[in-house]
Amino acid sequence: MRLLFEVQGVVHAPLEDVRERMFHDAGESGSHRLVDRDRGVIAYWGDWWYRGEDTLHAHPEGALVVHRVYNIAKQGNWAPCLANKLFIGYRARLEASMRQRVAQLEG
Repeated sequence: MRLLFEVQGVVHAPLEDVRERMFHDAGESGSHRLVDRDRGVIAYWGDWWYRGEDTLHAHPEGALVVHRVYNIAKQGNWAPCLANKLFIGYRARLEASMRQRVAQLEG
């Protein structure tokens, strides 16, 4: 498993409130999904290369949400770069998505 991207955002709200909002519609763990409310982790993955992982941590200003994207390809781990056009613009989309998520979690 190779980390490709990481973005973070601080939610200015109490950690337990953010945890409740984050896990409200998270569902349960399954064949392509891990939901661990106690550890503050939601992970989801595909059949080929993608694993996305959201984690929740205490922060002096409220709660820290971290989103990581991993390459989990067992073979041809170079191919996701080509399939995703060298990930051009991907980080900017992740950062914009994190800003929207923080605003949503702040309520």
